[in-house]
Amino acid sequence: MTTRFAKHLRDVVAGAMLATVCANAHARVHVVLAEPDMTFRPASITIYQGDSIRFMNYGGVHNVHADNNRFVCSVNCTTNNTPSDLPWSVVVHFTTIGTFGYFCDQHGNLTSGMRGSIMVVDGIFTDDFDTGPSPD
Repeated sequence: MTTRFAKHLRDVVAGAMLATVCANAHARVHVVLAEPDMTFRPASITIYQGDSIRFMNYGGVHNVHADNNRFVCSVNCTTNNTPSDLPWSVVVHFTTIGTFGYFCDQHGNLTSGMRGSIMVVDGIFTDDFDTGPSPD
């Protein structure tokens, strides 16, 4: 009886490890630009859990500030995160499923102005896992 349980447990753990490896193998980095016209492009994007967003300043004085304060970034996401006119680029990794808003401190806020949103969906149970989310 113990041998059957150990084999079953081994199979369950192996399946979980395989799912984790497959999910991480397909992680992608998507680009969101902070534009000179005080918009983010794209303004909304759908990505898979485990993917990342590369935020880039494409012109103007900008930063990117999550509505929930999870990240505030410009030149970096720690000590130099106020709006900057430098050509900064930062990567933020998303591991939690949900919809996350963000804005530029210089040109937006929690409800209006220069804003964007990221919808993070579960990538393991989608039909187009290998091809990625549909572009916006």
